[in-house]
Amino acid sequence: MFADQETIERLRKEFPKGCRIVCDKLDDPYTKIPAGTQGVCRGVDDVGSVMAIWDCGSSLSLAYPVDKAHRVASEEEIKVSLNWLGKLQETAEKGHCPRCGAELESFRRHALSRYANVTVCDLCGVQESLEVAGLCEKKPLTEWYCTKEWKL
Repeated sequence: MFADQETIERLRKEFPKGCRIVCDKLDDPYTKIPAGTQGVCRGVDDVGSVMAIWDCGSSLSLAYPVDKAHRVASEEEIKVSLNWLGKLQETAEKGHCPRCGAELESFRRHALSRYANVTVCDLCGVQESLEVAGLCEKKPLTEWYCTKEWKL
């Protein structure tokens, strides 16, 4: 049973390539990807399977409608994704500030976020210091650039 074209288009909008996803249910007796495992969506294929690279190393796709997943949404899920991103930053030469989206030439000389184990640009590091000191309102993780764009 394959998904119809309308369902495939809806899935492609819901799970764009590069977004972070969370496995809710995976009905496969040969794998051990537990609910709550996060990964990066590689896209939706022509039969409606959500292709993913899971943080545990697996690349098993989710078969619609049997398997279930959702995009990273809660502050707790975002924090897990940010910590995952921080591990990628350790080996990356350049990228984007996950908080504001500014391009960074090197992650080694910028600030460590106070909210997750991830490097942010110097301006965001100062802003977080002011937030922690109570001098300004905290920017929710749901408003961070990487949560909306997930450009690595």
